Amino acid sequence: MKILVADDSKTTRTLISKALKTLRHDIIEAENGHEAINLVETHRPDLIILDVVMEGIDGFECARRIRQFCKEDWIPIIFLSGTVDDENIANGINAGGDDYLTKPFSEIKLAAKIKAMQRISDMRKKLFETTEKLFMLSATDALTGINNRLQFDKTIKEKISYSNRYNKLLALLFVDLDHFKTINDTLGHPIGDQLLQEVANRLTTHLRLEDFIARLGGDEFAIILTDVANSSIPGDIADKIIRAINKPYLIEGNELNISCSIGIAIYNVEDGITEESLIDNADIAMYHAKALGRNNYQYFNDDINKKHHDHLNLETALESAIDNNQLYLEYQPIIDLRTRKIIRMEAFTYWQHPELGRISANQFLPIAEEIGMIDTISLWILHAACKQSSKWFWEGHRFILTINISPRQLLQKNLCNLIQNILDDTRMPSNYLQLELTETSPLIYANLYVDAFDKLVQLGIKIALDDFGTSYSSLSHLRTLPISAIKIDRSFILNIENNQKDLMLVKSIIELGRNMGFTVIAEGVETKEQLKILIKQGCKEGQGYYFCKPLNADEISKLIREHQLIIQEPI
Repeated sequence: MKILVADDSKTTRTLISKALKTLRHDIIEAENGHEAINLVETHRPDLIILDVVMEGIDGFECARRIRQFCKEDWIPIIFLSGTVDDENIANGINAGGDDYLTKPFSEIKLAAKIKAMQRISDMRKKLFETTEKLFMLSATDALTGINNRLQFDKTIKEKISYSNRYNKLLALLFVDLDHFKTINDTLGHPIGDQLLQEVANRLTTHLRLEDFIARLGGDEFAIILTDVANSSIPGDIADKIIRAINKPYLIEGNELNISCSIGIAIYNVEDGITEESLIDNADIAMYHAKALGRNNYQYFNDDINKKHHDHLNLETALESAIDNNQLYLEYQPIIDLRTRKIIRMEAFTYWQHPELGRISANQFLPIAEEIGMIDTISLWILHAACKQSSKWFWEGHRFILTINISPRQLLQKNLCNLIQNILDDTRMPSNYLQLELTETSPLIYANLYVDAFDKLVQLGIKIALDDFGTSYSSLSHLRTLPISAIKIDRSFILNIENNQKDLMLVKSIIELGRNMGFTVIAEGVETKEQLKILIKQGCKEGQGYYFCKPLNADEISKLIREHQLIIQEPI
């Protein structure tokens, strides 16, 4: 042991030191209390022997001061005194002492006291190590090895206090993986867990040592950035994180692609907000990033806050939209560009909100997915559209009904049975139904979609890929998905007359579709010049305001009757 001996008597120090060296201990000597305190600070001994009566400050006061700056590191203290009465014992215990040794002392008694103190010291160290391990376990996420929610709650308070003290900017980033639930539901939790571990590793490598990261639960992570020089830096870091998360993952033979949405909240001392408000702000900003299409980051601001509260109000109202007959359908013809015959009829869904008016599907369906209503609303849409299309069919107007469907719906195990029941109930022939995959983000589970599509195709249902050209992974899946049609996204048609790049892209898509045996449909045709270019390039079908805007069922029926459009059998 390393033992500090403090006594203003050189003779006593020499006697004690000699005896302790015989017992093979390392000795540090101090002539008074002040020197003893300095030596404790610089050398951190394992045991201290203090003479009670010393010049300057006595042993009791010396012990008290040592205990003040060694609160976490308890060092055993033995007082050395000529007399030991009840008052001395009480003063010694109150000062932080552990035992007494009387003068003159015997070497045997000294050795016994040292051994006893060594046992106490060893027990304290083990207790401290165990406590540290328990703290680490309680503060660490068992799956990823980074901090957990408990440690985050503690740290955010400490970081805000630090920012207040030194007038520093602080940034809180909430990182949420996009569509992670689908991975667990389809590939299983073990693969999902491995993905979370890899994501945690990537997040950690893009942070500074002084930054804090925690897994809050599920696929949600929190990052605290301190000493932020300016408010643009968190955005730069978020951008790096997004690029890192987007890189493919290879887990048990599965190549996975996933993205993340990040919300950023800045803490400024002048704002005076609480940690709860800061957390809420980051959470709101993260959900706004998801609402803007995911795979991006957003800063919290007053405008986003208002949109968030509007969003919550929409959630509440949407829950009763079907019961209150607020959802309705409109239809837009898809025609043969040369003959102008109606080939298909796409159904569009709208919500007539009592206060906000008409709300399109791309605004409220993501909300429906968040609150768990997407399956209910999607089945309502499918049933209502099939019922109307069946009515046209039996009246002799036989065009293919096309309806958007999300990847989430395709992964429903009983989807084919549900669709078959709807077709039977509405007397709708299955070969007059076409489902469009609307997701433009990467099709990360192509093999699972193939199984779902194959079952649908076996029923006679057609499959189309919507918004073609906007997803970087679309081409690789054309070989595996049983697709019969691709729809060129309207953004490429918009400037086809004036933009040579758009023209070449559209030309390439048309040629690709023709070579692979797909029907190519152009969306968003609005001018005669666009129509001419599409016909010249060999595009078969198109839709857009140049032909007809979306109309309700009665208006479509009237249009068909008045124009006496030629009926076209399914391709």
